[in-house]
Amino acid sequence: MLIGQDFEKMQFDFLGLHLLEPNALLGNTLIFVLSMFLFLKIGKPRGERAFFIASWRWFFVLCGLSFLLGGFGHVFYNYWGVSGKHPAWYFSILAVFFVERAMISLHPVAKRKALLNRISQVKLIVALLAALYVSLFVDLEADYSKGMIVPTTNSIFGFVYTLGVLGKYYARTIPGFRYFWLSVIILFPAALFQGLKISIHPWFDKNDAAHLLLDFSLIMYYFGIQAYKGQRINA
Repeated sequence: MLIGQDFEKMQFDFLGLHLLEPNALLGNTLIFVLSMFLFLKIGKPRGERAFFIASWRWFFVLCGLSFLLGGFGHVFYNYWGVSGKHPAWYFSILAVFFVERAMISLHPVAKRKALLNRISQVKLIVALLAALYVSLFVDLEADYSKGMIVPTTNSIFGFVYTLGVLGKYYARTIPGFRYFWLSVIILFPAALFQGLKISIHPWFDKNDAAHLLLDFSLIMYYFGIQAYKGQRINA
């Protein structure tokens, strides 16, 4: 186990290519597969639940693509460099936006809903511009983890409020929405693994631990969505 530093990146050769971090590709691909499975499992949006369900379906697609691209960015780092990691960051920011759209759409107070939607839209633009600024003007070759600051901060603000605060609020009338705010709690240890650089084994480093917790969170999102499909909110 290592704390405060990373294991040396594992290397392997495939079809004449010198590749890195096979564990990252495995973990990220698992998230992609799970996201696509949940996307299909939710089913097509219908009726008054259409906007909420459609927004979540977009989240699962974008989340899955973000991690799949992120996995390739790890594996092909010797060829793509830091630029190979950028697409995953932008997809991640977009994915969070659709979670916000879904959760805000259920707010019973029209004025508050409109305000929250405007804030979400502004946050999306600011996050994308900030990520672009980092990509263009910050030296990521020395430490590419700096590129994660914007998408990570964006996710924290978006998830804590919409899944945590609003999820807790909606749970008063839809008990199944407890899965949303509990999912936020599950992700706190993921932040500890990442922030403190806690890696158990080269095949299960800080990223793998965080991704495993994210897998559980994705499943809890599905449970929350299914709860809404089975009961109408009356807040």
